[in-house]
Amino acid sequence: METEENEIKLIACDVDNTIITPGTDRISKRLKECFHKAIEKDILVFVNTGRHYTFLQPSLFDDLPMECIGTINGGCLVDREGNVLAKHPMSLETMNHIIEFSREYDIGLGFKFEDAVVTYHNYDKFIEGYTKGKERETKLVINDDETKTHHLTYGLPLGVFFVCDEDSLFPHVNEIPEISIAWSHRDGFDAFLKNVNKAAVIEEVLERKGWTWDNVIGFGDAENDIPFIQKAKIGVVVGNAKDNVKAYADYVTDTCPNDGVAKALEELHII
Repeated sequence: METEENEIKLIACDVDNTIITPGTDRISKRLKECFHKAIEKDILVFVNTGRHYTFLQPSLFDDLPMECIGTINGGCLVDREGNVLAKHPMSLETMNHIIEFSREYDIGLGFKFEDAVVTYHNYDKFIEGYTKGKERETKLVINDDETKTHHLTYGLPLGVFFVCDEDSLFPHVNEIPEISIAWSHRDGFDAFLKNVNKAAVIEEVLERKGWTWDNVIGFGDAENDIPFIQKAKIGVVVGNAKDNVKAYADYVTDTCPNDGVAKALEELHII
């Protein structure tokens, strides 16, 4: 696979299991060096994650410029300081539908608003599955199970996270036809609007820069990465991804723990 000189102007990367290995909290030294070589060539390194801005690993801000960041599975584009540049909220009807769904099937429900992750049902279950007892992350989650009024001040949700077992979710997911579900970890699932995904925030950046998808190389590992992997000039999937995700790749690289993203950038002569 060959790319013309200066063709790639944007490197879009998922975070967890793509550039940061589970159990660690920062990119490898090799990948950091690769990213900075790209930056020296005026290539924008763009983090594109399902995480809320407040849940980003602090090390990313130390290691990368991150002039803008895609968060909440395409629901929100922010700058380095967390100021919202673009957002795609759900409707009030969809929000209420998700609340009733979570009540019926005993799901831990956290909405991702532009300012914070906020629970609207089953806070304890949500915390157990979402932050797994980590003190910093647990302090970031707001419990609004009782009043469910956070949206009245901060606007409608931009994303959703469900904590439940698969049997409580997948047999019933068609009851909310306007959302897509993506596995995040055991008993944890991202949910987002079908017409808003990780490609949406990249399109915002491309429009601002005057670039096209032909200027993008994208890296991911999960189903929620497929929309931008498909659209990128070069869609790369790391080796630890599931086979159904790899099927959408132009190029399958090594695993995240084995510096797959760095290897691809080198082997494809991006840097």
